[in-house]
Amino acid sequence: MSSTFPEDGWVRANGLNFHYLDWGGDRTKKPLILMHGIGGHAHQFDELAPRMTDRWHVVALDARGCGDSDWSRAGYSVQAFASDIGAVAQKLGLYPFDYYGHSQGSRIGMALGAYHGRFIDHLVLGDYGPLPDPSPRGRETAAKRLEGSERERPKGFFSRQMAFDWHREGDPAQSDEDIWKLIRNTYRTNWDGILVPKTDPEISWLNGRTALKEGPFLWECVSRISCKTLVLRGENSTVLDRAQAETMVETIPNGNGALGEVPNAGHGLHNENMEGALAIIRDFLDS
Repeated sequence: MSSTFPEDGWVRANGLNFHYLDWGGDRTKKPLILMHGIGGHAHQFDELAPRMTDRWHVVALDARGCGDSDWSRAGYSVQAFASDIGAVAQKLGLYPFDYYGHSQGSRIGMALGAYHGRFIDHLVLGDYGPLPDPSPRGRETAAKRLEGSERERPKGFFSRQMAFDWHREGDPAQSDEDIWKLIRNTYRTNWDGILVPKTDPEISWLNGRTALKEGPFLWECVSRISCKTLVLRGENSTVLDRAQAETMVETIPNGNGALGEVPNAGHGLHNENMEGALAIIRDFLDS
């Protein structure tokens, strides 16, 4: 039976405190771990997670430096992210598990499948490969990500209403409910009473130099993945081009790789076409 609201949980692993959302589901069923993209948080799966609890025990995790998990003084390498998931799964008894990682969660999934594949049954890599999309549209997307948005976000807001007004100006079509939810899950109140982002600023390095530096290592990881893997891209993605996705599938050993494409969706996958993404993911996890 699906949960409308998840249960908050915390677990200590690799010297850090991790926050997660437990969406319930029959706990005798296989666990499904969900991992968000760069600078995100577990609540970004609030629409998808309850649609999976009929068949899986669903847990969405805040990565190190994100959401309500601890920031790390040791950094944010993809190896560290993957090690965190393996350690959390062992601490909570969530193995063997299925995994769906979106965006940066896909990069983490490559290292997870290579070094912690013994804990994983099915691995879904959602619209991110070892290297940026080399197409003109992909290069443009990467450049915008490096430069940041045209509207530079203030370092902090003096009130929640100020934060609401800033986000409303940036996206007039978004509902009030969604903006308040974004503010609740994305910001915290600091020592001076200012509303500041929960994400560790050090994570911003993952948008550029660090991601490029990790590319060769991630290709090696793809060649060592030891579990069934779905490389899932959006039909209109400017982040994971089809050629790279196909190469990933060919590189995964023992014919364990498969390619999926969400129609009428870009990088956002389930955020842009929930039903289309769900159908593909569920079909793969059931295989």
